[in-house]
This record gives sequence, structure tokens and C-alpha cells, in this order.
Amino acid sequence: MDTNKKPISELMTRTVCEVKTDFSAAQILELMQRKKVSSVLVVEDRLTLGIVTERDVVRNLHRVGGLKSLSCADLMQAPVITVEQTENAMDVYHMMDGRRIRHIAVTDAEGLLVGIVSESDFLRDFGVEHYMRFKDVGGAMSTAVGLLPETATVAEAVALMDERRQSCVFAVDAAGHPLGVLTERDVVRLCHQHDDPQPLTLAATMAGPVKTVRTEELLHDAVKLMDEARIRRLAVVDAAGAVCGVLTHHEIVGGLEGEYVTYLKDMIQSQEKVLISRQSAVNEKRLLENILRSAVGTAVIATDMVYRIVHCNPAVAAIPKLRHFGSPGDDVRDILARLGWPDSGTVLTPDVLRNGHMHSAALAWTEGNESLRVELQVSLLIDDKNQPQGYLLLAR
Repeated sequence: MDTNKKPISELMTRTVCEVKTDFSAAQILELMQRKKVSSVLVVEDRLTLGIVTERDVVRNLHRVGGLKSLSCADLMQAPVITVEQTENAMDVYHMMDGRRIRHIAVTDAEGLLVGIVSESDFLRDFGVEHYMRFKDVGGAMSTAVGLLPETATVAEAVALMDERRQSCVFAVDAAGHPLGVLTERDVVRLCHQHDDPQPLTLAATMAGPVKTVRTEELLHDAVKLMDEARIRRLAVVDAAGAVCGVLTHHEIVGGLEGEYVTYLKDMIQSQEKVLISRQSAVNEKRLLENILRSAVGTAVIATDMVYRIVHCNPAVAAIPKLRHFGSPGDDVRDILARLGWPDSGTVLTPDVLRNGHMHSAALAWTEGNESLRVELQVSLLIDDKNQPQGYLLLAR
């Protein structure tokens, strides 16, 4: 897994279950059950207006009662939290975790829907190295598990699930052994089949037998069991077979928070390196400028690799006979040719001046009645990686 470096578009599900605003709650429940999806998006003209999740169904059943008489607007959450498809996957997961949501809509740059991402999408992206960090089920499971006797009602179960934000409730016997499980998806099914399923008992509505796993079993094997059984949760049992925890996609994906901390540290370190590099470059530039200014009596001319003058120290302007070099942007070879060195280009090459080699030349010329002479020393400008960046000329 290398989620740190992936855009969310590489993880998202592109086939989205959509409904329009004129759908009733009953139609949405039927669609969710038939397609076995955990969420539907309310979309008009590819603009996402709302979302209905299994958790929304549980919450509304607990707080409102029977759902079939509700409209789409009554059932959905709005506005919908969205991210652009270019967002970093780790940032998106951290947003989901911080807002305590399990689905997020993905849009293009214009805000039009292109996909949806859930915790299960992150789970599919995991590699073996993720499971190795936990090793066993006990390192990833949650001990906050909802337990009720089989005589409890659906109303009691959804109240527990809503108040504790849990995705399931296990029915257990007096010794804590699992008898069955009622999940959010079961609640969607019951709401579709009954006007108000709350009076029903767990014994009449729960699914069984319950898939279980021991705390000492390998996490990778537990995930494989969930995948093969096409389920999203396992009851974790102790040595006596009593339920002591629950393992769901949420707990497994929750390990990404540790990855996010590592990701942030890497980002900060990377930014610090850039800042230090920039600061170093600034300091080196200031140091060079100070050196050039302090070279009293010596004209210092720096060029780039294509011979354009990029810097001169004040001595160039202060010594009239060297004023030819005082125009940044000019080709230094043209100036040297006018001063009596027509073949300077054969010397101003990295091959000739490599390994610290310098070339000296004496130039003499006449201006009016005055004879002028300059001692010139030429060397290569290199960076901290010993790569040529230009040429340095010292003139006296």
C-alpha cells in the first residue's frame, strides 16, 4: 500500500448509486436493499445535493419511527461533503475520520460528481505491510461492542447503535456467547419490509450464525475471512467463546491515522528541507554579493553558461577602463573580442576550465590617446554538486 502518494481518484468507486430528489424514502430503502449498497447519493444534473447512508436509516428509525412515509429530503443528509478527485487519498481519509463519516463524494474541478469513496475502498488498497503492523486481531479490534439479549427489541438495538454510533448489535446468551447479529443493513431491510419494525425482537430479526474470530488470530486471516464471507464485521471472542470485541472495516481502516501522522511528518520534513535549501541559497547569494563588493580594485564579472553577464561588482563601474563589462545581459565574448581576445570562446568551456583550472590573459587596447591594459583571470563557476553554472572573470 502506498496510499500516501495516491490521488483519491485511484481508490474511489466510479459506479455511484444515485436517486433524484423526487424519490420517496420507501423507494430509497427498496433500492438500497436490492443493490446491497451502504449509501445512495441524491443527484440532479450531476450536482450532489444529499446522501442517504445505512447510518441515516438507523438514526431516523430511532428518532422518528417508521420511515416509509418520509420523503427523500427527510431522510438525506445535506449538504454533502465532497472532495476533488485530485486530492491526496490520505488527506481524504483524515477528513473522513475527523468528521466521523464513512462515505465522501468525489467531484471533478467543476464540482460535478465522478465517484464516491468509502472505508471499504481504503481497505481494498491495503497491502500485507498494513496488517503486519497489527499482527493479531486484538491489536485492531474495538472493545466498544453492543450486546443485547435475543429478547431485546429492534427499537432497543437501533437506540444502542444510534447513541454509540455502532454499526451492529450482537445478541448474546447469559454467558456472552453470540447468538446472532443485527447490522445497519439488516435495519434497512426491516424498514423496507415493515412499516415500523421497532417492536420486533432480535430473535425474530437477527442473522446467524455469527462469524467469530479469536483475539490472537492474525489480522490478515480475519480480513480474508470477512472477504470470503462477504461481510463487514466479525465478533471477537475470548478463550471462553464470549464476545469481547468487534472487528469491522472501520477498525481496520482506522490504522491509517497512524499512517497519516507519518505522512504529515514526511510532508513537514520535506517542506523544511525546501525551506532550508532556499534559505541556504539566499545566504550563499548574500555571501557572494558581499565578497564581490569587498573585492576593492578588482573587477569581478559573473556570467551564466551561455556567457551572458549576470553580476558585476562595483569596481567594474568605478574603473573607467573596465566599463565595457558593466552591462548585465551582454555576451562577455563580444566584449572580450573588442578588447583584443577574439577566440575567448575556445577557453570559456567547462572542459578547459574543469577541476579548478584557471586561465590568465593580458588584454591591451587603445581608447583615444590612452593605452589600456588589463590582466584577466578566468575560471568556472560551480555549484555544491560540482556542476558548472557559469564563468567568473577577475580583471585588474
